[in-house]
Amino acid sequence: MSVSAVALIACAALAGCGARTAIYADVSVAREQARIRELLRDLPGLPDGFSARPREGWSPPFRLGDTDCKTLLDAVAGRPPSAGELRTHAEATYYGDRVGELAGASVASYAAGANASFDALGDALDGCARMVRRNPAGGTTLALADQPSAVDELELGDGTAGTRLSGRLNGYPYDMHVVFVQSGQTLISIVHAAMGSADPARTEALARAVTARMTGEAE
Repeated sequence: MSVSAVALIACAALAGCGARTAIYADVSVAREQARIRELLRDLPGLPDGFSARPREGWSPPFRLGDTDCKTLLDAVAGRPPSAGELRTHAEATYYGDRVGELAGASVASYAAGANASFDALGDALDGCARMVRRNPAGGTTLALADQPSAVDELELGDGTAGTRLSGRLNGYPYDMHVVFVQSGQTLISIVHAAMGSADPARTEALARAVTARMTGEAE
């Protein structure tokens, strides 16, 4: 089966393409999850330097104490919000060619109420003030950016929310962008992180690539 044919099938299963409604009449949960995984494994539009061979789902590189912050990163790590009727989800991690650079993507499909889960992530963004974990090696401290960034201004799907966290990871400068996209009954969660600084343009390209793939708009 061609890549375009797979994309069209997944589009019908995930977001209903133009109608943006859930269509599950003859698609089992297991088949739908397999389709999501296949699309994440074959993702056009990745920024230059990212491996085309993704690995298993992403995990946060530190422990979280704040409930709202944990909700945000849980969504990327394969524990999406269940405010709606969660159907299935799948994850992948892509490694970049910059120091410590990687991106995690999680795609969750809902039978209904994806907007409620998206709103829950928006509330968590508002409530996440800082992430702190201390250790003898120098500690890890990540805080939400004080000023709006390019990540906050993305407009994808039916709704987009995101932010930047920066600080130190085990004593080293670290930068992390998180982006959430709702498209019909599909919720996409993206994290892009790197030592030093993560490029917002690469974050945008990642978010656009995953969204286009899951909505059948990718070439």
